[in-house]
Amino acid sequence: MSQSTYEELTACFYKYQVWYLKLLGVWSLQDYATRQQRVWHALRCGLIFVIVSIMLLFFAIHVLANIDQISVILEVFFMFATELSCMTKLLSIKLKSANHARILTLMHSTAFQPISSREYQIYMRGAARSVKWRNIYAFTSLLAASLILVTQWFVDSSALPLSMYEPCNLARDSCYYGLYLYQVLSLMPSCWLNISFDSVCGSLLFFLETQLAMLSARLQSLGAAETPPDNVSVAMELRDCCLYYGNIVKLKEMVVNLIRVPGSVQMLCSVLVLVSNFYALSIRTSETAFMIMLGSYQFVMLMQIFIICYAADEMSGQSALLSHALYSSEWTTWNKTNRKMCLLMMLRLSKPLEVHTLDHTQSFNSLTFASIVNCSYSYFALLKRVNS
Repeated sequence: MSQSTYEELTACFYKYQVWYLKLLGVWSLQDYATRQQRVWHALRCGLIFVIVSIMLLFFAIHVLANIDQISVILEVFFMFATELSCMTKLLSIKLKSANHARILTLMHSTAFQPISSREYQIYMRGAARSVKWRNIYAFTSLLAASLILVTQWFVDSSALPLSMYEPCNLARDSCYYGLYLYQVLSLMPSCWLNISFDSVCGSLLFFLETQLAMLSARLQSLGAAETPPDNVSVAMELRDCCLYYGNIVKLKEMVVNLIRVPGSVQMLCSVLVLVSNFYALSIRTSETAFMIMLGSYQFVMLMQIFIICYAADEMSGQSALLSHALYSSEWTTWNKTNRKMCLLMMLRLSKPLEVHTLDHTQSFNSLTFASIVNCSYSYFALLKRVNS
């Protein structure tokens, strides 16, 4: 694989997501950026923080003004929790933007470049899967956001799409259309932020899973050693595989630092959103348009957590196969020194790589996703029973 082809394929894992994060001003610019570019970058960053902060303020005021009405509170939490997770993502990326930018630099290093046709095919499939998941998530998210903003117009043109504090009288056309436009201009950047961040996190985990699959293929291809020169060659290949695995672990830690805090907050916010959506769906079953709109949003909320949990689970599963891949090599023909090195590697590879949450006893995986759904429905059932 040529260097240019490798660079192009690697960029498929993140290029559009990082471009939008740079557009928002939260992802660091290149070192050669001009002073004017940095000024505009800072202004865009300030603008998105102001937009999200005002939305959170309006949601909070509306909650406090209706603190005794559970239905109104849940209706506000429909978007309040989502915007809260957006703010966490913005702060997390901005405060550590320089560290996160190093992830991309490391991904483009020659340490992760395929060295055989089999590894090239694995890398191609990994890039294609990353793009597929990004596109599916982007389509469903934009569809849900559009339904939220458009459905209300046809169902009740006197109310706003989002339940929040209204600083003026909606009976006045200027107030109504002004707030409607504000909600549109505020919700869509947040939607794109979620698409960019969640999909880039999933893509980075898919990149790690792809690298582990390439390492697995490399370990399986370790051949027999009948002569001393063959044993020297095997020893060098084992050393290279150790270094390769060390680079993967290093990159994994950098990706975990990107995901851990916003991902953990996202899990909590998703529980709040799912509970409020379950409750709203249970009491407005006769409103078809509302059911379609809220159902699509519910699906996106589930997908938002699933894409990270699934990608992390795939990475962990692939790392768990490395010991078996090494055992599948021609190790029985190696000398005593190489067999000892092989045993040490198997001991090191026996513990799968995981993406831990803020609670180090819990990881992002399919079991965590299932527990989130189960917990959300349990809270909804309890809330429904108490409120009835």
